[in-house]
Amino acid sequence: MKKLLFTALVLGLLGLNASAKSITNPLYMPDEGQLLFDIAAYGTDTTNDTNNKVYNARGALSLGLTDRLQIGGYIGYRKIDTTDKKDFTNPGAFAILRLWNTGLDIDLGGRVEFDAFDDTTEGGVADGTDKYGFFARAGADLGVFYLGGVAGLDYWDGLGAKAMSKTNDNKIYNGNAKAFVIIDVMDIRGIGGEAGYKVYDMGGDSYYKGYSLTGRLDINPIPSRLGFTAFVTYEKLNHMDDTLTVGLNAKFKI
Repeated sequence: MKKLLFTALVLGLLGLNASAKSITNPLYMPDEGQLLFDIAAYGTDTTNDTNNKVYNARGALSLGLTDRLQIGGYIGYRKIDTTDKKDFTNPGAFAILRLWNTGLDIDLGGRVEFDAFDDTTEGGVADGTDKYGFFARAGADLGVFYLGGVAGLDYWDGLGAKAMSKTNDNKIYNGNAKAFVIIDVMDIRGIGGEAGYKVYDMGGDSYYKGYSLTGRLDINPIPSRLGFTAFVTYEKLNHMDDTLTVGLNAKFKI
């Protein structure tokens, strides 16, 4: 019995040391000079009888300028089933700086996304909005558990901002926060969940706000180089239909 407990403890410690280094970990960063590819495909639909399916693909490429500084960019493609509209979504760029990585990972980051494609009123699929955001995130190893959270503040300027404001403001501030837990098994597999909350137009009416719940399954054939995450998210916002999103995310590093 003692040997069994000791073995379980060793496996747990191995999972602790590895979970922060697994490529699917939410706080994973590439090493200096390495490229990280992050590709996701997911579909969203309302949970009522209305058919509002939207299919998305998104690709991001980032570079480790140093072991503590990551920069990158992203772009997506979207198809709206009900209107058969399909087009690229707006591109963006981001940077993440690691402030601390001794047992506890602490990062600060920022992003910018530009209105580069036609919005939905012009026959496209983008929201016609420039977006600027800042976020802080942190995570810690606790045995085989990896716990963490992210909090951010976004500034939106454009038609998409009007769509998320009851008073039709075209410049709004939005807040979001989420916490997550991942149970990691020897780097190869992980299972976890996320709980989030978001508020649109924080300085105005805050008409749209609500929570999301996510379940995730991680498979890492090569833990530090290649990994996949399957996920499902339920989101409930005031004054909007509830939605369900199912997707797959792949990450690989060279």
